[in-house]
Amino acid sequence: MATQHPRLDPVVGRLLGTPDPQAEAPSLASLRSRGTPPSPRDDAYDTIARLEGGDRPVRVYRRRRDDCIIVWFHGGGFVKGDLDSQDGQARMVADVTSRTVVSVDYRLAPEHPFPAAYDDAVGAIRWVQAQGAGLLGRAATPRVAVAGPSAGANLAVNAALALSGTPSAPVGLLLAYPVLGGPAELPSRREFAHGPGLTTGALDWLLEQYLTDPADRRDVRFTPLLSDRLSSLAPVVLLGAGLDPLRDDARVFADALRASGGRVVQFEEPTLPHGFWKFAPSAPAAGRAARAMCLAFRAVLDDPEG
Repeated sequence: MATQHPRLDPVVGRLLGTPDPQAEAPSLASLRSRGTPPSPRDDAYDTIARLEGGDRPVRVYRRRRDDCIIVWFHGGGFVKGDLDSQDGQARMVADVTSRTVVSVDYRLAPEHPFPAAYDDAVGAIRWVQAQGAGLLGRAATPRVAVAGPSAGANLAVNAALALSGTPSAPVGLLLAYPVLGGPAELPSRREFAHGPGLTTGALDWLLEQYLTDPADRRDVRFTPLLSDRLSSLAPVVLLGAGLDPLRDDARVFADALRASGGRVVQFEEPTLPHGFWKFAPSAPAAGRAARAMCLAFRAVLDDPEG
């Protein structure tokens, strides 16, 4: 069972209340209960991206800056999530950066195991780059960037690696408490095996739905820590949660990026658990952390060579 922790922010602890839906291996039906649809707003609309793996719904959040479009991949352990589940988080990225965000409803496991979501992520970035001028109503093709939490961060960074050196290469990455394929022996896996929030057991169960062949865990399309091309990545804003089985994945990845000569802006929130961004509207500590991360991402997009 998921537990509380003495360092856990008390407001987030109260909001967690009962164990997080990811805390133990739940049913797919319970995982996929849809979130509350967003309130209608004039700045967002839904459309279809035509990808090699099939047509996928996307949501476009229009903002005033037209130099870059951010492609957003939701979290959910590769098995849950849609355009509504993290609508508020995608809106925050759009609001703070003043850039248009395109949220992608990629295929989910277990019906669509690895590498379906990865293929959708690569295809969606290419589609946004190709369609960007039309999405923004301008003549020139804009740059693209990528962002996402947890499993979405995994898709963002791996797609960015696949597209490096191409016209669709992202110019910045925002990764919140990412799934990076780190080894099971990392200390945070044991330290936070029972939460708060995400547990190691739930993490293992979720990955088993996505990675049906044990060899997939060593595939560079899932585990960017195995890539020899980290130096090709654009600047990365990396947020780790201090009370997270995945905490050390973010630390190891930040070290690897620096060793490769890459630019990384690293945050770690010592009192917050995996998935805390969803509490930003109600928990001041979560809201401050999420906003600081988004402001850092805005700075990267304002000056990617900085």
